[in-house]
Amino acid sequence: MVHHLVVNLSFNSPEIRIIGPVKEQLIDKLNEVIPNATSTARNTRVAPPRFQYVSNPNHWYMKLDGQFCDEEGISYLMVLLLDALEEEGAWKLVSSTALRSPMGAYSKDSTETHVLFLNKLVGDDI
Repeated sequence: MVHHLVVNLSFNSPEIRIIGPVKEQLIDKLNEVIPNATSTARNTRVAPPRFQYVSNPNHWYMKLDGQFCDEEGISYLMVLLLDALEEEGAWKLVSSTALRSPMGAYSKDSTETHVLFLNKLVGDDI
């Protein structure tokens, strides 16, 4: 059987959506590393953001309000996600897409979105 996973990342402020069958251990690990992975420092006076389980469609969601990722930060965050998925077991990146949408009156104001499509072959153990 093949399981599919879609990871949608929007920047800036970073938002992450994970749609598909992932284990809670993966979400716990991501809750530890993602809040400190942006290009700007996190406000330490408030609790760090955590993934929330959202329905319709069922997925995990995190928004890093007040934080920013430059090009290097975007790459670092994506590598952290892919490493965590690889550790969970056998997730393979099948395809990806990225786009930049204008946002605001200035040509430099834009939103960047990356979508990762992954799958894995599994038995009945998920």
